[in-house]
Amino acid sequence: MIYLDCDFAKLLPSKEVKVDSDISRRPSLSCDGLVCMPVPGWINVLNPCTGEFLRFPSGRDPMITDIIEDGAGRGFEVFPGYWRMGFGKDRVNGSYKVVRMFFEPHYYCEILDINIGVWRRLRSMPLFYVGERLKSAFVDGSIYWLEVDSYHQTQKILALDLHTEEFRSVRTPPRFCKSGQIANLEDRLVVAAQDIQETRFKFCIWSMDDAKEETWSITYSFPLSSSTRSSYISRCSLWWHWCMPLAISKRGDTLLL
Repeated sequence: MIYLDCDFAKLLPSKEVKVDSDISRRPSLSCDGLVCMPVPGWINVLNPCTGEFLRFPSGRDPMITDIIEDGAGRGFEVFPGYWRMGFGKDRVNGSYKVVRMFFEPHYYCEILDINIGVWRRLRSMPLFYVGERLKSAFVDGSIYWLEVDSYHQTQKILALDLHTEEFRSVRTPPRFCKSGQIANLEDRLVVAAQDIQETRFKFCIWSMDDAKEETWSITYSFPLSSSTRSSYISRCSLWWHWCMPLAISKRGDTLLL
């Protein structure tokens, strides 16, 4: 096991730390072992293996027209400026890119090639709204965002090809995934969520079997009903649909965050 000190504030000059006292708890993104840490005013890319550290100005955040409460006050963290963000690698030329989207007052998307270090706006626009509280996943040259509407029980997956820089809509799992989390698990796109069609609580990991046909199946499932003997799991079972799958061990154990 490798321990990383993620107190990002230690890397900044003291005068910049005062800008955001919770800077070390901001959400981050990863791809091929690189970690992308967006903070107010900067996009930071770190290679934990080599220690190489790059910084890029993020520019001024867009003006928010709707009233949105601070993310910390709502029980979850959001990216600075309420951007919807992604980080991945162009599978053709190998360049790493940071993507950010915004939806108020109109849809648009910007991209940063870390080899160039300059933001530019894409001609292609996001096909639909993506909420600020959900993270993205990078798989095989594309970044994916999952949008779930619990009230209407609908779900959508938005994808951006980092080479063509075109958006597309991706078929979702055949069952509604309440509060699902999208992730890259063993180089496959997965959605981890509670199965609401089960009479007892069941945490499922849906995996995309064929990227071209966009077919899904349940790869792993964990029955966690409230009747289980484990009082800890019983108390926490309602929160399991927030878990993010990280890896599968050689013994078949699933590591969740």
